[in-house]
Amino acid sequence: MIKPTKILFLNQMAGPLFRELAEDLSAKMPKISTLFTGHADTLAIGSSNKKLNIYKAPPYNKRSKLFRLLSWINYSLFAFWKMLMADKNTIIFITSNPPLLNFFALLVSLIKRTRYIVLVYDMHVDVLVRRSFLAKDSFIVKFWRLINKKVWNRAFAVYTIGSVMAENLSKQFNVKNTNLARIGVVYPWVDIERIKPILKNHNPLSSTLGQKDKITVLYSGNMGISHDIDSILNAAKILKNQINISFLLIGEGAKWKEAVEFKKENNLNNLQILPFQPEDKLPFTLSLADIALVSLDEGAEGFMVPSKMFYYMSAGAAVIGVCKGINDVSNIILKSNCGITIEPKKPKELANIIKVLAEDKKKLKNFKINSRQSAVLNFSRKKCSSKLIQEILLLIKNV
Repeated sequence: MIKPTKILFLNQMAGPLFRELAEDLSAKMPKISTLFTGHADTLAIGSSNKKLNIYKAPPYNKRSKLFRLLSWINYSLFAFWKMLMADKNTIIFITSNPPLLNFFALLVSLIKRTRYIVLVYDMHVDVLVRRSFLAKDSFIVKFWRLINKKVWNRAFAVYTIGSVMAENLSKQFNVKNTNLARIGVVYPWVDIERIKPILKNHNPLSSTLGQKDKITVLYSGNMGISHDIDSILNAAKILKNQINISFLLIGEGAKWKEAVEFKKENNLNNLQILPFQPEDKLPFTLSLADIALVSLDEGAEGFMVPSKMFYYMSAGAAVIGVCKGINDVSNIILKSNCGITIEPKKPKELANIIKVLAEDKKKLKNFKINSRQSAVLNFSRKKCSSKLIQEILLLIKNV
């Protein structure tokens, strides 16, 4: 069997984490690898590694459900063609986003016996079933699960981003069919040198955004259907008279407009809602946070791990996990002793926890210190990506 000498990376929204993974892994390959993405910041920044070329692909359009679906189809068809054109020396690296990509990777592997690696960021079908958007016995769910099972069974290796997710994923196919013979876990890492604590007096955005003398409660990231944004908004409403506490929401998604309307309707001066900011501002927006919020709506726990949590930790913020039951978010917060978890849809409890932390400066400071220390020890780019790269290179060597 021909050993792979390069990698074709396919990720429609390849943000910093995936770009760094592609850079680090391609650096170890004999020939130049390629990443096709529609992520604007990644395309603008490009690759810091001469062994990786980054090219433009159809972007993700969040304007409406229809546009999202059409953009998924557009990228998946584009990726299908790129996979078909790949030579036998290429191993393909796909992600679970967009979800249609799995089907086309399976089709190519049947046509060309192509080898591919899958990184599962989100277990979409499980989240949709658990949240009652799809019936578990419906045709679409059965078909979707069948495709996923076949894709994972034929994969060179399957990775995911949390140990609880890996356990749930292992119940859905025979992991022994893959070359890795288990599900690999690679936690979302963070560049701890770039994302780090910055005192508000030294942070140019603290004055611009009115956070200089505030306890800043930050939510930064996607505001989609799997995130309990409603509890955050209502907590801000409950705490609107606490002049030392300021809520800052940065991102986009299905619930972003709802959040903007909620602020207007309730005249909340303690709440700012901003669209996603350019990537070069990320070290400054994240380090504004004294308290950072990670939110998983009921039904999403155990099937996704928001990468934003690791960025919060690296920036030295105390973390409040809005999540239920056994999941990677609560496990990491508990193990790191960097914050508190509460169940979704409990805004009064969330508001009370924020108020208590704002008043208990010592406890808040300890959480913040522990958060940064855990990020440095456990979730740095070097530590997490090195393990993944060593595993993949060993698999390739043993082909």
